[in-house]
Amino acid sequence: MSSSISTILIIGGTSGIGEAFAQRFHSMGKKVIITGRRQERLKELESQMESVKSYVMDNTDLSALPSHVEHLTKTFPDIDTVWVNSGIQEAFKFDDPTSSSDSKILNEINTNVSAPMLLARHFIPFLLKSGKEGNFMITTSGLAFVPVGAFPIYCPTKAFVHHFLVGLRQQMAGTNVNVIEIAPPRVETDLDAAHKEISNTPAMSLDEYTAKTFEVLDNNKASELKEVAVGFADMGAKAWRQSIGGLLEAMKIGG
Repeated sequence: MSSSISTILIIGGTSGIGEAFAQRFHSMGKKVIITGRRQERLKELESQMESVKSYVMDNTDLSALPSHVEHLTKTFPDIDTVWVNSGIQEAFKFDDPTSSSDSKILNEINTNVSAPMLLARHFIPFLLKSGKEGNFMITTSGLAFVPVGAFPIYCPTKAFVHHFLVGLRQQMAGTNVNVIEIAPPRVETDLDAAHKEISNTPAMSLDEYTAKTFEVLDNNKASELKEVAVGFADMGAKAWRQSIGGLLEAMKIGG
Protein backbone atom coordinates (compact mmCIF):
# COMPACT_ATOMS: atom_id res chain seq x y z
CA MET A 1 0.00 0.00 0.00
CA SER A 2 2.77 2.43 0.88
CA SER A 3 3.75 2.72 -2.76
CA SER A 4 0.26 4.01 -3.63
CA ILE A 5 0.60 6.94 -1.23
CA SER A 6 2.14 10.19 -2.39
CA THR A 7 0.51 12.81 -0.14
CA ILE A 8 -1.09 11.82 3.16
CA LEU A 9 -3.20 13.92 5.49
CA ILE A 10 -3.12 12.63 9.07
CA ILE A 11 -5.94 14.09 11.16
CA GLY A 12 -4.66 13.77 14.71
CA GLY A 13 -0.91 13.50 14.18
CA THR A 14 0.66 15.32 17.11
CA SER A 15 1.35 12.35 19.41
CA GLY A 16 1.20 8.58 19.78
CA ILE A 17 0.30 6.49 16.75
CA GLY A 18 -0.42 9.51 14.55
CA GLU A 19 2.97 11.07 15.22
CA ALA A 20 4.79 7.74 14.77
CA PHE A 21 3.11 7.18 11.39
CA ALA A 22 3.81 10.76 10.33
CA GLN A 23 7.50 10.24 11.05
CA ARG A 24 7.52 6.91 9.22
CA PHE A 25 5.78 8.26 6.11
CA HIS A 26 8.06 11.30 6.16
CA SER A 27 11.14 9.07 6.28
CA MET A 28 9.81 7.28 3.19
CA GLY A 29 9.76 10.54 1.24
CA LYS A 30 5.98 11.02 1.36
CA LYS A 31 4.41 14.46 1.54
CA VAL A 32 2.84 14.60 5.00
CA ILE A 33 0.25 17.01 6.38
CA ILE A 34 -0.73 16.71 10.04
CA THR A 35 -3.53 18.32 12.03
CA GLY A 36 -4.06 18.79 15.73
CA ARG A 37 -5.39 21.20 18.32
CA ARG A 38 -2.02 22.31 19.72
CA GLN A 39 -0.34 24.86 17.47
CA GLU A 40 2.91 24.82 19.46
CA ARG A 41 3.19 21.05 19.09
CA LEU A 42 2.43 21.23 15.37
CA LYS A 43 5.18 23.80 14.87
CA GLU A 44 7.58 21.66 16.89
CA LEU A 45 6.90 18.67 14.62
CA GLU A 46 7.32 20.85 11.53
CA SER A 47 10.78 21.82 12.78
CA GLN A 48 11.67 18.17 13.43
CA MET A 49 10.48 16.89 10.06
CA GLU A 50 11.52 19.08 7.16
CA SER A 51 8.78 19.68 4.57
CA VAL A 52 5.97 18.41 6.84
CA LYS A 53 3.00 20.78 6.83
CA SER A 54 0.59 21.32 9.70
CA TYR A 55 -2.86 22.76 10.27
CA VAL A 56 -4.65 23.62 13.50
CA MET A 57 -7.96 21.78 13.68
CA ASP A 58 -10.27 20.73 16.51
CA ASN A 59 -12.42 17.73 15.59
CA THR A 60 -14.81 18.38 18.46
CA ASP A 61 -16.00 21.56 16.69
CA LEU A 62 -18.30 19.68 14.31
CA SER A 63 -19.78 22.75 12.67
CA ALA A 64 -16.31 23.88 11.54
CA LEU A 65 -15.31 20.58 9.89
CA PRO A 66 -16.71 21.35 6.40
CA SER A 67 -14.72 24.59 6.20
CA HIS A 68 -11.59 22.79 7.44
CA VAL A 69 -11.94 20.17 4.70
CA GLU A 70 -12.50 22.86 2.08
CA HIS A 71 -9.36 24.69 3.20
CA LEU A 72 -7.22 21.56 3.30
CA THR A 73 -8.30 20.27 -0.11
CA LYS A 74 -7.78 23.66 -1.73
CA THR A 75 -4.39 24.18 -0.07
CA PHE A 76 -3.21 20.62 -0.76
CA PRO A 77 -5.08 19.45 -3.87
CA ASP A 78 -2.64 16.55 -4.31
CA ILE A 79 -3.84 14.72 -1.17
CA ASP A 80 -4.43 11.07 -2.10
CA THR A 81 -4.73 9.56 1.37
CA VAL A 82 -6.81 10.79 4.31
CA TRP A 83 -6.31 9.13 7.67
CA VAL A 84 -8.63 10.08 10.55
CA ASN A 85 -6.64 9.08 13.62
CA SER A 86 -7.90 11.34 16.42
CA GLY A 87 -9.89 9.77 19.25
CA ILE A 88 -10.77 9.88 22.95
CA GLN A 89 -10.91 7.03 25.46
CA GLU A 90 -12.70 7.59 28.77
CA ALA A 91 -13.09 5.11 31.62
CA PHE A 92 -16.00 5.39 34.04
CA LYS A 93 -18.71 3.43 35.83
CA PHE A 94 -22.43 3.89 35.35
CA ASP A 95 -23.01 3.02 39.00
CA ASP A 96 -20.93 6.06 39.95
CA PRO A 97 -22.38 9.17 38.29
CA THR A 98 -19.50 11.28 39.60
CA SER A 99 -17.00 9.32 37.47
CA SER A 100 -18.25 10.94 34.28
CA SER A 101 -20.64 13.59 32.96
CA ASP A 102 -23.10 14.09 30.13
CA SER A 103 -20.67 16.43 28.36
CA LYS A 104 -17.82 13.90 28.56
CA ILE A 105 -19.99 11.15 27.08
CA LEU A 106 -21.15 13.40 24.24
CA ASN A 107 -17.61 14.61 23.60
CA GLU A 108 -16.31 11.03 23.32
CA ILE A 109 -19.12 10.08 20.92
CA ASN A 110 -18.66 13.20 18.80
CA THR A 111 -14.88 12.79 18.61
CA ASN A 112 -14.90 9.06 17.87
CA VAL A 113 -18.04 8.81 15.71
CA SER A 114 -19.63 12.07 14.59
CA ALA A 115 -16.40 13.75 13.44
CA PRO A 116 -15.15 10.80 11.34
CA MET A 117 -18.59 10.44 9.70
CA LEU A 118 -18.67 14.12 8.74
CA LEU A 119 -15.06 14.05 7.54
CA ALA A 120 -15.88 11.05 5.35
CA ARG A 121 -18.88 12.86 3.89
CA HIS A 122 -16.68 15.77 2.82
CA PHE A 123 -13.43 13.99 1.89
CA ILE A 124 -14.81 11.03 -0.08
CA PRO A 125 -16.17 13.15 -2.97
CA PHE A 126 -12.81 14.92 -3.18
CA LEU A 127 -10.93 11.61 -3.40
CA LEU A 128 -13.39 10.23 -5.96
CA LYS A 129 -13.11 13.33 -8.12
CA SER A 130 -9.32 13.11 -8.28
CA GLY A 131 -9.57 10.07 -10.55
CA LYS A 132 -6.34 8.60 -9.13
CA GLU A 133 -6.05 5.84 -6.56
CA GLY A 134 -6.95 7.22 -3.15
CA ASN A 135 -7.22 5.89 0.38
CA PHE A 136 -9.59 6.77 3.20
CA MET A 137 -8.53 5.40 6.59
CA ILE A 138 -9.86 5.60 10.15
CA THR A 139 -8.23 4.31 13.33
CA THR A 140 -10.47 2.01 15.36
CA SER A 141 -9.21 -0.47 17.97
CA GLY A 142 -9.08 -4.13 18.90
CA LEU A 143 -11.90 -3.11 21.25
CA ALA A 144 -14.11 -2.58 18.19
CA PHE A 145 -14.40 -6.38 18.08
CA VAL A 146 -14.13 -7.27 21.80
CA PRO A 147 -16.00 -4.91 24.18
CA VAL A 148 -14.54 -4.22 27.62
CA GLY A 149 -16.73 -2.84 30.38
CA ALA A 150 -14.12 -0.41 31.67
CA PHE A 151 -14.60 1.68 28.52
CA PRO A 152 -18.40 1.68 28.08
CA ILE A 153 -18.50 4.42 25.42
CA TYR A 154 -15.14 3.93 23.69
CA CYS A 155 -15.78 0.30 22.71
CA PRO A 156 -19.15 0.86 21.01
CA THR A 157 -17.89 3.98 19.26
CA LYS A 158 -15.08 1.95 17.71
CA ALA A 159 -17.51 -0.85 16.80
CA PHE A 160 -19.70 1.80 15.16
CA VAL A 161 -16.77 3.04 13.06
CA HIS A 162 -15.83 -0.53 12.08
CA HIS A 163 -19.35 -1.16 10.78
CA PHE A 164 -19.35 2.21 9.04
CA LEU A 165 -16.12 1.36 7.23
CA VAL A 166 -17.51 -2.00 6.10
CA GLY A 167 -20.53 -0.23 4.63
CA LEU A 168 -18.40 2.52 3.09
CA ARG A 169 -16.18 -0.15 1.51
CA GLN A 170 -19.28 -1.69 -0.05
CA GLN A 171 -20.21 1.69 -1.51
CA MET A 172 -16.69 2.35 -2.81
CA ALA A 173 -16.36 -1.03 -4.53
CA GLY A 174 -15.30 -0.51 -8.13
CA THR A 175 -14.15 3.06 -7.56
CA ASN A 176 -10.67 4.57 -7.19
CA VAL A 177 -11.02 4.90 -3.39
CA ASN A 178 -9.80 2.22 -0.97
CA VAL A 179 -11.36 2.10 2.51
CA ILE A 180 -8.97 0.84 5.18
CA GLU A 181 -9.42 0.36 8.92
CA ILE A 182 -6.36 0.70 11.16
CA ALA A 183 -7.09 -1.37 14.26
CA PRO A 184 -4.37 -1.25 16.93
CA PRO A 185 -4.17 -3.41 20.04
CA ARG A 186 -3.28 -1.83 23.36
CA VAL A 187 -0.23 0.32 22.55
CA GLU A 188 2.07 2.31 24.82
CA THR A 189 0.83 5.85 24.13
CA ASP A 190 -0.45 8.78 26.19
CA LEU A 191 -3.98 7.43 25.69
CA ASP A 192 -2.96 4.10 27.24
CA ALA A 193 -0.98 5.71 30.05
CA ALA A 194 -4.12 7.39 31.36
CA HIS A 195 -5.72 3.96 31.96
CA LYS A 196 -2.72 1.77 32.70
CA GLU A 197 -4.06 0.68 36.09
CA ILE A 198 -7.28 -0.66 34.55
CA SER A 199 -5.93 -3.22 32.09
CA ASN A 200 -4.14 -6.42 33.08
CA THR A 201 -2.92 -7.12 29.54
CA PRO A 202 0.52 -5.98 28.37
CA ALA A 203 0.76 -3.06 25.98
CA MET A 204 2.71 -3.31 22.74
CA SER A 205 5.47 -0.73 22.40
CA LEU A 206 4.78 2.05 19.93
CA ASP A 207 7.88 1.13 17.92
CA GLU A 208 6.82 -2.52 17.65
CA TYR A 209 3.28 -1.57 16.69
CA THR A 210 4.47 0.83 14.02
CA ALA A 211 6.88 -1.73 12.57
CA LYS A 212 4.29 -4.52 12.48
CA THR A 213 1.64 -2.32 10.92
CA PHE A 214 3.98 -1.06 8.22
CA GLU A 215 4.96 -4.64 7.49
CA VAL A 216 1.34 -5.14 6.44
CA LEU A 217 1.09 -1.81 4.60
CA ASP A 218 4.36 -2.30 2.73
CA ASN A 219 3.59 -5.82 1.55
CA ASN A 220 -0.03 -5.59 0.43
CA LYS A 221 -1.89 -3.62 -2.21
CA ALA A 222 -4.17 -0.94 -0.77
CA SER A 223 -7.10 -2.33 -2.76
CA GLU A 224 -6.69 -5.69 -0.98
CA LEU A 225 -6.61 -4.30 2.57
CA LYS A 226 -9.61 -4.10 4.89
CA GLU A 227 -8.70 -4.25 8.59
CA VAL A 228 -5.00 -3.67 9.22
CA ALA A 229 -4.69 -5.18 12.68
CA VAL A 230 -1.86 -6.70 14.69
CA GLY A 231 -1.62 -8.57 17.99
CA PHE A 232 -4.84 -8.77 19.98
CA ALA A 233 -6.64 -6.60 17.44
CA ASP A 234 -5.77 -9.05 14.67
CA MET A 235 -7.42 -11.85 16.65
CA GLY A 236 -10.61 -9.81 16.96
CA ALA A 237 -10.62 -8.76 13.30
CA LYS A 238 -10.12 -12.35 12.12
CA ALA A 239 -12.92 -13.58 14.40
CA TRP A 240 -15.25 -10.96 12.89
CA ARG A 241 -14.18 -11.84 9.33
CA GLN A 242 -14.82 -15.54 9.98
CA SER A 243 -18.31 -14.85 11.38
CA ILE A 244 -20.18 -11.73 10.24
CA GLY A 245 -17.69 -11.10 7.45
CA GLY A 246 -18.27 -14.61 6.19
CA LEU A 247 -22.01 -14.03 6.25
CA LEU A 248 -21.60 -10.86 4.15
CA GLU A 249 -19.53 -12.79 1.61
CA ALA A 250 -22.13 -15.57 1.44
CA MET A 251 -24.77 -12.92 0.79
CA LYS A 252 -22.49 -11.48 -1.93
CA ILE A 253 -22.52 -8.11 -0.19
CA GLY A 254 -18.82 -7.95 0.61
CA GLY A 255 -17.20 -5.17 2.54
